[in-house]
Amino acid sequence: MKENYERIPISIGGIILGIAAMGNLLHDYLTHSRDICAAIAIILILFVVLKLIYYPKYFKEDLNNPILASIIATFSMALMLIANHIEPYIGMNASFYLWIFAILLHVFFLINYVWKFVLHFKLENFTAGSFVVFAGIQMIAITAPLYNKQSWGTIAFWFSFACVAIVLLIVSYRYLKIPVNEPVKPIIGVYAAPVSLCAVGYLSSVTPINVNFAIGMYVLTKIFYIFVLYKFITYFKYPVYPTYAAYTFPVVINAITTLKLMNYLTSINIYLSYMDYELFIETTIGIILIVYVLRYYLIGIFEINRRNMIIK
Repeated sequence: MKENYERIPISIGGIILGIAAMGNLLHDYLTHSRDICAAIAIILILFVVLKLIYYPKYFKEDLNNPILASIIATFSMALMLIANHIEPYIGMNASFYLWIFAILLHVFFLINYVWKFVLHFKLENFTAGSFVVFAGIQMIAITAPLYNKQSWGTIAFWFSFACVAIVLLIVSYRYLKIPVNEPVKPIIGVYAAPVSLCAVGYLSSVTPINVNFAIGMYVLTKIFYIFVLYKFITYFKYPVYPTYAAYTFPVVINAITTLKLMNYLTSINIYLSYMDYELFIETTIGIILIVYVLRYYLIGIFEINRRNMIIK
């Protein structure tokens, strides 16, 4: 069993975050969706913790990898969400301290990434994965309302929004100038996440809300969403790499953007019926992709005798 833990790629954090976020997305349809998704996410996190205990050297290596050093922040993002989900069971105080711990962990990942890969800048080190550590700050804005810390969320939103705008230019320029290797190509799915996170963070913590600004971000999210789904279809010719985790949370947060904006527009007496259908389609796609990618992760980790994921 110990050998199974060694095969857990750090990119599984994207799936864990996607599952935790799915709890919010399904809450209107399934009352205990947050509890169920939080439980699954916690089990997967425990697997990663066991890997850290048995093989701490890999954690240090990941922090020195320009792709993984950013993607690893999906764990701190997932912890912020989980802290919200389990508050009814552990109490407000314990939930708040877990949330604070997750924020501090994210700050650690952010500082590590900035120190190693921003201050020592090399364009080839930047991929779509570079968004995670910066856009992930939006998770503070998304989860802050439970603790009545919208002021923290507002600061987190604007800081993260500025970072995302800068990183978007850098990463896009890199893709235009420098191609990426085949195993790294699926990570472009992360493109669907940054603006979506900003939109959800804005609608969660910032007041007053500028409707035009919110709709503008929503439109951008749909452009990126369609783009990454198109890229996903073109990647069917490749083996299943761990970077396919980029097609889990980014797809889910897109659907959450639709849900949040739909709820806000309804609250100000604007009802767009097509958004109901859009939300259903995006939710369905999110569930399918999470199940699809998680299946191959489990096949690769536990060496199930089927088409194996290439774990590298």
